[in-house]
Amino acid sequence: MRKGFFKLSEETIDIEKKYFLDANVWIFALGNPPGPNTNGVQYIKFLDSLIENESPIYCHTILISEVFNALMRIAFSDYLKMEELKTGTKPKLDFKKDFRGMEEYSNTFKRFQSDFQAYLPYFKIIDKEYEYELGYLIKNLPVSSDFNDYLYYEMALDQGLSIVTDDGDFNYSGIEIITENRSLLGLSL
Repeated sequence: MRKGFFKLSEETIDIEKKYFLDANVWIFALGNPPGPNTNGVQYIKFLDSLIENESPIYCHTILISEVFNALMRIAFSDYLKMEELKTGTKPKLDFKKDFRGMEEYSNTFKRFQSDFQAYLPYFKIIDKEYEYELGYLIKNLPVSSDFNDYLYYEMALDQGLSIVTDDGDFNYSGIEIITENRSLLGLSL
């Protein structure tokens, strides 16, 4: 397997590879569609190509949790913005105490369930294949790293995964990272 950073838009689907799509890719695809001038469109096209080629998409339940939580927080933020536009003042609501009981939360929740159900036939859940040692992860977690990113990096090392991400902080060596992120590709803005 090749190692380093590779441009997503130049990537051809290889059914022998184990593609792991980072949370930001799923967020683009499931609930926060990118504008036409962002890289997000490239990630959605890549996801569509994986499905068209019947290539399994490697996944872990921690990633699903991360995506779910992010999408629900985005829905909450969007709700607050809409209410502020309507009333002229930003509502003082708590995500857990107030928003979870609202229809907007329920609708977002149901949409998430439905969308993920549609992708389930393409998932290869690797929870059981990757039994990580929490003590090792904690001990070796770089100070500047996000815990989930580091977990995905270790999974990529152990499982031979190719990580597809737009996360500029996902700067790890020894694995294949497929991206359109200019920072990761070493391109100037």
